[in-house]
Formats: sequence, C-alpha cells, structure tokens
Amino acid sequence: MSRFINSGIRFFVRRFMPGIATALEEENQFESIEGPEPGIQDSSRYLDVEDNGADTTIVAFAGMAILYAAMPKFEFRKLLQEAGGHCNFVFVRDLYRSSYRLAPDGSGDGIAFYERAVTRALAQLGAIHNIAIGMSGGGEAAIRISGAAPIHHVIVFNPAFPLEAYGSLRNVLHAVLNFRTLACEPGAYIEVLFVTLGSYFLWKRNSRLFGREDLERPLQDYLRRAAPATLVYSEHCRTDARQAFSLKDIPSIALVPVRSRRHNCLADMKKEGQVVSFLRKVMSGLK
Repeated sequence: MSRFINSGIRFFVRRFMPGIATALEEENQFESIEGPEPGIQDSSRYLDVEDNGADTTIVAFAGMAILYAAMPKFEFRKLLQEAGGHCNFVFVRDLYRSSYRLAPDGSGDGIAFYERAVTRALAQLGAIHNIAIGMSGGGEAAIRISGAAPIHHVIVFNPAFPLEAYGSLRNVLHAVLNFRTLACEPGAYIEVLFVTLGSYFLWKRNSRLFGREDLERPLQDYLRRAAPATLVYSEHCRTDARQAFSLKDIPSIALVPVRSRRHNCLADMKKEGQVVSFLRKVMSGLK
C-alpha cells in the first residue's frame, strides 16, 4: 500500500480503535501495518510458539488483516490467560494481508502452507486440547485451517467467512445505507463500513493476485474435518448476522448471538464484562 493509505489507516485505527492502536504500540508492532516484502524465510516473522508445558494449546490467528500485519497477541492473550489459566500459545500472522492465501515465500498456496506450519507447531507442543481462535479475518483462517490441522475446537467472533461473500457489494451497500445504526451508534456504523469496505478491497486484491476463489472452497476446507466450532456473532449487525446464518445448518457449528451492532463484538462483550466468563465457559466445556 502507499504511504498515504497506510497513514490514513493509522489515523483511523488511533481515532476509532484506540484499544487496538495502544496494544499494537505497546508491543512495538504498530509499524507492521506497512507489511513486509515478499520472500520471508524466518518462521518467527509469521509464527510465534510459546511452550508453557500445558495440556491446552491456543492457536490465535491475526484478524482485521486489511489494517495491519502484526502478530495477534494483543487480541487474545490476556483474555485467554484469565479464562483458561495455563495454556500454550501459537500466534499466527498474516504477513501480506491476503486472508492467509499468500505464503511467506510469496507463493499462492498460503492456506496449505499455514495448515502445515500450524500442524508442525501443535505436534511439537503435544498438548491434549488444541483450540483455534480468531476474529474477523482471523476467524475465517481459524475455520479454514482447522480442516487440516489437528484442532479440537474452533472459537470465532464475527468471522469474515467466506471473504468473497463478506466483502460483497450487497454488504457494502447495506453498510453505507444503514442509517439506523448511524443515528443510534455512529461509531459502530463507521467501524462496520470500514471493515466491509476493507473486506471488499481485500477480496478484489486477492482476486487480482490469485484469481477468483470458488465461494464454496472455504467451507469445503473446513468440512474436511468439521471440528466443533462456536461462532459468536453480533445479532444487531446485519452483515455479521447474515454470515452466521449462512452456516446455521452445519451441525458442527454452534451459533451464539451477542447484543452488539459492532463488527468488533469483543469490545462490547468486554464492556459488559462477558468475554472472560464466556471464554471460561466454552473452554471448560471442552475438557
């Protein structure tokens, strides 16, 4: 991206997502918004493994890939430690903001690459329970990659799944014309509009780089194993609710609505003091 666009994204994140901006700055990752040059060989740039000798491993996928290319530690680390206690962690980074479709070496087999990388990391850790977690674009990656990696449960928040549907012109148009949310909660309106436009941009960019992906492919990837999944969605955000309902007939996916108009439903769950208790309940039920 150009410096102008990256500067605009930084301004938007600082203005409308201050929690994310602060966390990225605290972890010295805010500059990663620029993204790296293709051809990365150092695995520490895209995979961070923490072996804490625990029986449970959390695989956290970076979300909002259109905004930054940083590790997803800030999104879930504290929440998961509070909710699940002692865990191993595998943090996975989407280096090129390509919805994980571009591998670190620049090739177009990113999904298969990350499936192998996560599988190797989990084999190295040898935990009894492996849980994939992600929000937005990270949620799509968690669902897709669980179809090949040894994941026992998936927890996702408003996954952009599949991206081609999430970034559709219909969703963009609804986000633009959603004047009810604009009147009731302008911050949520701007957030959903920005994320939907970002998803559309990312979808178009991926299409130019790799060609159009079959809309059924992401779901087919997941259904190879159909790991049990808990999908949390914002019931008052039409775009995210529509995406969730499209998966309602899949027996392995449990839909959990939360009262939110935002795409970042975690923020509202935190505000209501719900997120840690929710994660604790889900994770305790897996053991």
